[in-house]
Amino acid sequence: MTPRLKVVNIDCNFDYTYERTRLAALGIDLVEKKAVGEDEIIAACQEADVVLVEGAKTPMTARVIDALPRTRLIAKYAVGVDNVDLPAATRRGIVVANAADYCTEEVSDHAVALLLGCARRVVSMDRFVHAGNWSGYSKGRPLRRINQLTLGLVGLGRIARATVRKMAGFRLRMQASDPYLPPGAIEPGVEIVPLEQLLRESDLVSVHVPLTAETRGLLNEAAFRLMKPTAYVVNTSRGPVIDEESIIRALREKWIAGAALDVVTEEPLPASSPLREMDQVILTPHCGAESSDSLQHARRTVIDTVEAVAKGYWPPYPVNPKAAPRLPLKPWSEFPQS
Repeated sequence: MTPRLKVVNIDCNFDYTYERTRLAALGIDLVEKKAVGEDEIIAACQEADVVLVEGAKTPMTARVIDALPRTRLIAKYAVGVDNVDLPAATRRGIVVANAADYCTEEVSDHAVALLLGCARRVVSMDRFVHAGNWSGYSKGRPLRRINQLTLGLVGLGRIARATVRKMAGFRLRMQASDPYLPPGAIEPGVEIVPLEQLLRESDLVSVHVPLTAETRGLLNEAAFRLMKPTAYVVNTSRGPVIDEESIIRALREKWIAGAALDVVTEEPLPASSPLREMDQVILTPHCGAESSDSLQHARRTVIDTVEAVAKGYWPPYPVNPKAAPRLPLKPWSEFPQS
């Protein structure tokens, strides 16, 4: 008798009735085994055909991956997979998949909210009034009409394109830089420009790139020195994409006007961080993706992913599509849709 597939969740952060019900109908066992650290993960996943990962810091390192004898799939309840060693997984024939589309609406909504908050200085005004003031806020700090501004998008993936769609109603100029766009790529309403030009010309810079070796520290001192002293930076992607020492210096020395950060290098943000003391900085606690709807979406996508691989198909959102799977997989396009 062929053994039942075993799916192991190593983070266990919520109730899994939905997952358990769907997987049981497929003849698949779900094991919830909280594992912290490499050794615990290795021990928990020795018999795992599939490993489910939720946390952004869960260490799916090469050491862990090399010690998983049966695993065919690592599925992430998120977009970012920077905590998964993709070369190691690919070398071992383990497919890595994410929930690529689960929070596109939420994160783009959050980016728009932060962009507008910067452009209209909503948080700064709120603090001004709460401090007992009323008149005189704009003296020496003139606001500009949004349709006279330029928005620059660093990266032009799903979330950035959704941000473009939502910001289009403000009729401002939009430009984007993305080295992974094919030559001659066109995005309606957006100029494709080199990163240096984007930084020099943009009044609002919104960051939408994954964290990779190439993007870590992408916005550094040299980048901030290119920007206008009236410009704002918004980051809803990953904290380490921005070199934190550089942005703190840029804010202190007024190379740029301000920032809105949903993500930072060290999370939670240390109590001693200078960013907490800066009035020109809007901070939110890495919640751009959050909503009850996005969570349900992620859970559906993850179980769709498990079902596809269990039935012999590639998942809808493979992150390492060039991997040679431990067991052959047919194209997702051939998966029978219900």
